[in-house]
Amino acid sequence: MTTIDAPRESAQNIVDLCDRNAVRRPEIVGFPGAPIVTLTWTPDLSPAEQTTVTDIVNAGLSHVSISLAEWQAIKADVAGLVTYQGLASPTLAQTVLAVKAQSRILRALLRN
Repeated sequence: MTTIDAPRESAQNIVDLCDRNAVRRPEIVGFPGAPIVTLTWTPDLSPAEQTTVTDIVNAGLSHVSISLAEWQAIKADVAGLVTYQGLASPTLAQTVLAVKAQSRILRALLRN
């Protein structure tokens, strides 16, 4: 059994993304009113399914509606921005890369 914890408000979005991307639908387990629920897949997910589900969960946790393909297109840029934000003294080249990443993320979110 594969399990992932997620905020209740994101759980249905994650299930919908699984349905749209041909991944087995998880069961949502949680106490009524609890802020966190557990998504459960039985039997275990294959390694390929686990990779896809990880991307689906990250897209589903977003506060904007984003498809799996859109998330996969920008996830490297998001990771780069997280790293950039942790730098104490970024170089000019790192700043240029961060600005370009922000532009790609905004274009994907605005679907432009």
